[in-house]
Amino acid sequence: MGTRTKECYFMKNMETMKTKSITKFPLQDKLLGLLRSLISIHSVYVIDINRSKNKHIYYLHTKSKQEHLEAIYTLLIVGNKTINKNLDDLMEELYNKLKQRCKVNIIFCTLPNIMERIDIGDNFLTGTLKEAPCMYREDNALYRYGQYGLMYHISIYREIKTVWRHRMERAVYLISIIDVIHDNEEPLSKLAVLHKAMKQICLGLLCVFWEFKPHHYTLSYLMDLCTTFTSLPNEMFPQTTFGLQRQYYMLCNASEIMSFKGTNDFGLRDVDKVLKRCKQFHQKANQIGKRQLEHLKVLHCKPSNHKKP
Repeated sequence: MGTRTKECYFMKNMETMKTKSITKFPLQDKLLGLLRSLISIHSVYVIDINRSKNKHIYYLHTKSKQEHLEAIYTLLIVGNKTINKNLDDLMEELYNKLKQRCKVNIIFCTLPNIMERIDIGDNFLTGTLKEAPCMYREDNALYRYGQYGLMYHISIYREIKTVWRHRMERAVYLISIIDVIHDNEEPLSKLAVLHKAMKQICLGLLCVFWEFKPHHYTLSYLMDLCTTFTSLPNEMFPQTTFGLQRQYYMLCNASEIMSFKGTNDFGLRDVDKVLKRCKQFHQKANQIGKRQLEHLKVLHCKPSNHKKP
């Protein structure tokens, strides 16, 4: 596999403020053209981009032109109205129509919704408008929302800490269920439980690092979002060989495979390999999550943040 240069524009501590103009990105014109043809967009903000440096050399002639992945985006897309298709289907359609040269992870809000959520208080959306470069905007309707300050209060910290604790407790329990030997073990069922445990860990990480509650929950999507603030997903689940790719596919798609496939292509040895990686992921996620909580405690629990007026 090649190397990638990474640019994360949404700072995990959300403390800096930048004045932004429209910024140029790889495959931008094609990506925006496709987006505008598929949904009604108001603005697009680049939270993160991985620029692939893979170089492929093909020694055999093929009938179709082979492309390589050039960029992986994480975007906040603000729409003028709700989209009439599943978010997974939209992201897959973009990937295929861009000939697999560009992968896009989308966080979607409508214009009225993002205004309401920032007015109420949403540090993730406020921080994104403050810091993430704007790839496209229809007008300046969101300009003033990018000038808002972030909200710090002990009650916010307590809520984040509570969510983190519950997510990790669920993950620990789910992992413990399958980390024992039973009679008549069923590999795919064990993978499906691991799948749910990993979702809980990712949702916990997104809460403590972004103060974000996603509305889309596929595991591969959540893992991609987590790569914007930690290298842990790529370290624990590298996809540098066919065997490693297979393990990741098994984990991310266990629930769907169990629902739609009657036969079993995975054995207990496969599950044991995935379980080992999931346990390591959980251990390291717990460490970085606790460090981030300490950082949030400093920000949110200053005496000046909760004095009565």
